[in-house]
Amino acid sequence: MSESGDNPTASQPVDFYHHGVITKLFPSNNTGIVRTESGRELPFSYEFVILCGEAKTIQDLKEGEAVGYDLGWTSSGLKITKIKTYLKSSAQGGPSNLEGQGS
Repeated sequence: MSESGDNPTASQPVDFYHHGVITKLFPSNNTGIVRTESGRELPFSYEFVILCGEAKTIQDLKEGEAVGYDLGWTSSGLKITKIKTYLKSSAQGGPSNLEGQGS
């Protein structure tokens, strides 16, 4: 359990999804990359991913955002088939939420 202090997604709610962070979004190609907790990078296609949680459209996804995901086999190999986003306040409770709120 001590490893949770080193894990950026440790604050995620407990659910049945794998957890990772969106590292890249490529709107021109309609694709993106999620880095898993083990450091592996898995692709997803905007057209074939199912969104649930807080994000209602692909445009709601942001690089650096912690997400839950589910995997499926496609003709191109293992890909992310579902992405779950969480409340911004619980998913990104770090200092980045305080930027722009100057005193």
